[in-house]
Amino acid sequence: MILHGAAAWAYPLSSRQSRLLNSIQRKFLLNITGAYSTTPTAALQVIEGIIPLHIKAEQEAVYVRTARLRKTSNYSNINFNSNNYEDGTTSTKFHQQFSN
Repeated sequence: MILHGAAAWAYPLSSRQSRLLNSIQRKFLLNITGAYSTTPTAALQVIEGIIPLHIKAEQEAVYVRTARLRKTSNYSNINFNSNNYEDGTTSTKFHQQFSN
């Protein structure tokens, strides 16, 4: 839920936003794992196998910008050009009604 609209606010992600997302995720990870509060956030993410929230936000922003908004995006020095990907089909299918 927190990543809703990430394309608008998470591209590019500032270091302050990254720290904020990390602290939000940390609270949930501590509750899920039951670990001590002195456990590093990175260790909690590895234990649970969860991608850090700031990375997921950037990935989501790049995906939406490239696939839906058809804009060129850059993530980890990789350029994603919308022209390199196919457009999704948006056709509506109707069922024919059979009469007896």
